[in-house]
Amino acid sequence: MGAKGLKMVKPRAHEVISGIILILLVISFVYGIVGIVLSGNASFSLHNRSQREFVKITLQCILGIAVLFLPSALERKLKMSFPGAMHVIFVFFIYAAIILGQVRGYYQKFFHWDTLLHTFSGIMLSAFGFCIIDIINKSPKINLGLSDWFMAFFSFCFAIMLDTIWEIIEFAMDVFFDLNMQQYNLPDGTVLIGHPALVDTMKDLIVDVLGALCISIFGYLLLKNRKQSTYPEASHGKSLKS
Repeated sequence: MGAKGLKMVKPRAHEVISGIILILLVISFVYGIVGIVLSGNASFSLHNRSQREFVKITLQCILGIAVLFLPSALERKLKMSFPGAMHVIFVFFIYAAIILGQVRGYYQKFFHWDTLLHTFSGIMLSAFGFCIIDIINKSPKINLGLSDWFMAFFSFCFAIMLDTIWEIIEFAMDVFFDLNMQQYNLPDGTVLIGHPALVDTMKDLIVDVLGALCISIFGYLLLKNRKQSTYPEASHGKSLKS
């Protein structure tokens, strides 16, 4: 076998980071399963956590492992390539939400951890939507010729759609597994009723909208600036006509 046959392809940085997060998710999944089994014994409590918390950890790890491969699956399916930085941000969000938030208990340790993550979620998903629509729009095979404002509107709607789906998933988890993901049950056992019970869900949706809106506006201005720098004579011609 020649030197060419022995040549190895170096993994990209985001692939290495994704591999590390995958290992952490698998370890956390095993931790959740062990916690579920041991917490069934009333005389034993692992890290002072309830069985419901371990079920939540296990389910979120399963979801995290599935979502971790989503960008790569989209790249293969749509035959496109997302920026490496987008991959890193995506993986960091999974780490912050599941490993830090759920496994390490940051949701309980830091009061606004959930709000920060939902704000970041709106920002990240809107940017993700921009990447998708921009790649499609610049594809010579498709050649949609979409306007800047429509691309910004798409990225905003894309983010809000996925964040709304997540709220539906939280609701379903609470209905079928009583995991208290929508925080309707206080730590002291008090069950919230009426308007107070809606606060967590509405707060999440509001910060999702604000995060997505900021990136949509920023993306729109970025696209306008890119066109003006690429075709300066077009904008100069318009100013002469006016």
